[in-house]
Amino acid sequence: MLEFLHIENIAVAKNVEINFRDGFNVLTGETGAGKSIVIDSINMLLGAKVSKEIIRHGESRAVVSALFTDVSDEVYELCDEMGLTYDRDDSFSISRAITVDGKNTVKINSRPSTLAQLKAIGNKLINIHGQNENQSFLNKSSHILMLDDYVGLDEILTEYKNQYQKLCSIKNEINALFEESKEKIMMVDILSYQIKEIDSAKLKSNDEEEKLLELRTKLKSAEHLVKQTSIVYRALLKSESGVHAKLLIEKAIDALERLSDIEPDAESMAERLKNICYELEDIAERTKDMGSFDGISNPQKQLEIVEDRLALINKLEKKYGPTIDDILEFRNKADEKLKRFESSDERLEELKDEYRALYRKCCDVAKKLHQMRLNGAEKLSSLVKDVLVFLDMPKVQFEIKVEEVLKDEKYTLSSYGYDDVEFLIATNAGEELSAMNKIASGGELARIMLALKSALSDKNGAQTVIFDEIDTGVSGSTSQKIGIKLAKISSGVQVICVTHSAQIAAFANNHFFIKKNEIDGRAETSVYLLNENERIDELARIIGGINLTDNQYAAARELIEESKSLIEI
Repeated sequence: MLEFLHIENIAVAKNVEINFRDGFNVLTGETGAGKSIVIDSINMLLGAKVSKEIIRHGESRAVVSALFTDVSDEVYELCDEMGLTYDRDDSFSISRAITVDGKNTVKINSRPSTLAQLKAIGNKLINIHGQNENQSFLNKSSHILMLDDYVGLDEILTEYKNQYQKLCSIKNEINALFEESKEKIMMVDILSYQIKEIDSAKLKSNDEEEKLLELRTKLKSAEHLVKQTSIVYRALLKSESGVHAKLLIEKAIDALERLSDIEPDAESMAERLKNICYELEDIAERTKDMGSFDGISNPQKQLEIVEDRLALINKLEKKYGPTIDDILEFRNKADEKLKRFESSDERLEELKDEYRALYRKCCDVAKKLHQMRLNGAEKLSSLVKDVLVFLDMPKVQFEIKVEEVLKDEKYTLSSYGYDDVEFLIATNAGEELSAMNKIASGGELARIMLALKSALSDKNGAQTVIFDEIDTGVSGSTSQKIGIKLAKISSGVQVICVTHSAQIAAFANNHFFIKKNEIDGRAETSVYLLNENERIDELARIIGGINLTDNQYAAARELIEESKSLIEI
């Protein structure tokens, strides 16, 4: 159960701490005292979307935290799935802080956690029923969820949804193939042309273009290159006149060698000239190679060939990718697509067979779901009707319609099977059963929801159930009967109720009073547990008004005594 709640810097709640107890807890107080702040704070703690505007003016952040005891195994199992730590021998804690810059800090058992984890854990700890839920209850789509909660379909529904997801995946692939088949002939032609165009180019490695560009530059300067390299070669190694650098150096070497007997340095100088001669020969030969074109007899014609090749590569790059590697990758992907197109008919038939087989499996599980819902709907309808009769709706008719959805004599599957579930009601004698949003008033909706909560209180897993102003639209004996029903629900789960009704509050095991005071010129909310005398004063205030009388105090005492006797019955 929820044992302790701490609220800090939320609107007028500067520092509020509430020690809740087992059983039936009520919160009352004057209008504007801060009852809604308590509910809003708990919603924030459960992961609801909140605005930074809730932060008390002048403060940098707001914090809500709670301690729970006797937490269910289901909560611990969920912690294991999410990798959250806990100590079964200790209380279970959750907290959430929001700053003025919109940042959230979430902790579970004092360890940093995510908002998604907080929501998942929070739903297992607390279930809140408020006026907004009454309106969502009018949405037909919520009816199947409530019925499934009552029947307890988690395991078989998980089995069905796994199969249904596979079915949807196959259906999507079939639809994709159908869409592709509409343009199949055109696409096959396009892909075949693209592959043929790329293959016919006989592209090589990615550096082919770079080599061609280098060759083009060389070929464009062929005349100049041949002329200059020829000059170098003739000057260094082979002149038409027979006089060249090598010849002159060789003569110098011969002369130095003849002087070696006379001048000791002449021999070493001759050796140095020999080395220069070798270098000269190398430079001459390399220069000659620079002026050659590897067997190209007609550089101009070769330049035209290179230009054509580069133009082809450039054309392909514009169409298929910025580099040769990209072009080849495009070609491979096109080939894969073409093969898929060519085998699509065969694949489509395979998928259709898989779909038909899986559809039958889904229908088999959906049939089990349907039967379980039919059985559960009958029982839940009876329970809800009995509670509504008790809550002063004696002529009410309530039915949960469970129908199979068919189209062209085939079941129409959804993520919940093939059932259409709707709660139907007739609140007065002689009326036909009709949709909730066409019949029920605000007070009737509150009672219907209470009846469902009563039936589901031991099914939804949450150990704390909160009712926010369940008495809206009802009064008198009906309020008293709502109090009886809430008190009975609290025998199985902890119940917390915000109410304006003295008849409901009289049934509480623990009565908390919410009060707004002015401290240092600013409003602050406080919450404290009433003792027996204070409780009588508060009930008298709710019954009476500004000037309380002995009769109102007596009525308050009588309500408390009467509630005790009614619970015992």
